Amino acid sequence: MQDRLCDLAIIIGKQDKDLLSLDIYTHHFLLPFTPRVRTIDFVISSVLNGNIQPIIVLTPEDADLIQNYLSTGYPKNEIYVFNRHQLETEFITFLEELKKDHPIKTIGVFYGHFPNWFLVPQSKNLPNYALLVHETPLATSPVGVILPMRAFEDGIRATAQTNLYNFLEGLIDTLSKEKRLHTIKLKGYFQPHYTLGDYYRIHLDLLDDYYFLDHINSLVPVRPFTRPNVFSKTYRSSHVINSLVGEDVHIYGHVENSIIFSHVIIEKKAVIKNSIILPRNHIDSETHIVNTIIDEFSLDNVNPNIGAKCRIGSESPSQTNSLFPMINGFTLIGKDTILPDKTIIGGNCYIESFLPPAVFKKRHHIKDGECVLHEEKT
Repeated sequence: MQDRLCDLAIIIGKQDKDLLSLDIYTHHFLLPFTPRVRTIDFVISSVLNGNIQPIIVLTPEDADLIQNYLSTGYPKNEIYVFNRHQLETEFITFLEELKKDHPIKTIGVFYGHFPNWFLVPQSKNLPNYALLVHETPLATSPVGVILPMRAFEDGIRATAQTNLYNFLEGLIDTLSKEKRLHTIKLKGYFQPHYTLGDYYRIHLDLLDDYYFLDHINSLVPVRPFTRPNVFSKTYRSSHVINSLVGEDVHIYGHVENSIIFSHVIIEKKAVIKNSIILPRNHIDSETHIVNTIIDEFSLDNVNPNIGAKCRIGSESPSQTNSLFPMINGFTLIGKDTILPDKTIIGGNCYIESFLPPAVFKKRHHIKDGECVLHEEKT
């Protein structure tokens, strides 16, 4: 028995959803979820709140993106990120060096590819071999395991280095089948299985369940470090109704029943309704957006990336999307999209990420249910 849940946390994810542009990289770890945080912030905040360090994050690729985000958000914490190749070539040696600086008797392996928020159990008699689960009225879902360091190292040694990532990715599922394994029921929140439509509805439902975020932060603050005194601001020309807003947002226009993520700018006379605007988008004046998700914009957003007088989405589209039926009910605009002025995009449309702006000079009117892709399939 021990008085801390574990001495080292390993966070791993799975690419088990079909979220189109939201799926492009980072194994869901950096998927924006709620107005000011990302998916990985839930499990990182939970583990740190339980006084568990160091933390290792394992990802097939994009380790540099995840490391940059975590280094900025948690600058005082000991967090390392390994991609699949680094795991195969460097992990075992790294683990040996880590043990010299930290007395590691137990390891916790946690899922981080979905919002996995929990209050770490505190007791003087915690087991050193246990399955961690979230329980709902319909099912019990494994979200982590605790095991002795020796057992963990034995498993690694028995696994070919080229298969190490698959071994660790499947560890929670494998151990969850052990009937005699002690089970710890966690207090918290999780959202393991959701579609693109669920992602849209989960966020808009926050507008009616505004106690949810307060509930999470009352037990385990989910607050990655940001620059001090970063406020959002609404201006005299703005009108905001029943919406949630992240940090460093500037609203000059009309926002209604929407989720506006951090670092978004909405210019005068723009109208956003029943929509989710992900980080760093800049919406120009007199643009109307309804029933739409606009994915992240990673470039310089001093100038608008969504031009003036655009019309995006529809309250009553005339056509469904036969190519991507998972987006019926809303329009999805992919990452780093730049739309020229007066572009019209209907309802149930999908605009793929990273399209060159010249595409929309040729196609400035996308009808309900249509898609714009790098290789046209519509």
